[in-house]
Amino acid sequence: MKVLGRAVLIKPDKLPERTKSGALVIPENSREMLPETGTIVDLGSACKEAVKGSHVQFSRKSASVINLDGKDYYFTLENKIFYIHE
Repeated sequence: MKVLGRAVLIKPDKLPERTKSGALVIPENSREMLPETGTIVDLGSACKEAVKGSHVQFSRKSASVINLDGKDYYFTLENKIFYIHE
């Protein structure tokens, strides 16, 4: 598989079952509204700022889900990434 243009393939991080304080369980329906974080696995040749292996945050609503080898990944465009963790 080859990623084209400004598309980015992201392996999502797992969301915690509880908040950092450990007191509140995050409801499943609220998880869909949260921005997603993950690691860039592959990207198109037209990407200018994204780098393979970077940890990023992006909007889940702007991404498409793809299943590769039994694991879910997100496809989104480079300009839909909010920020790159450094």
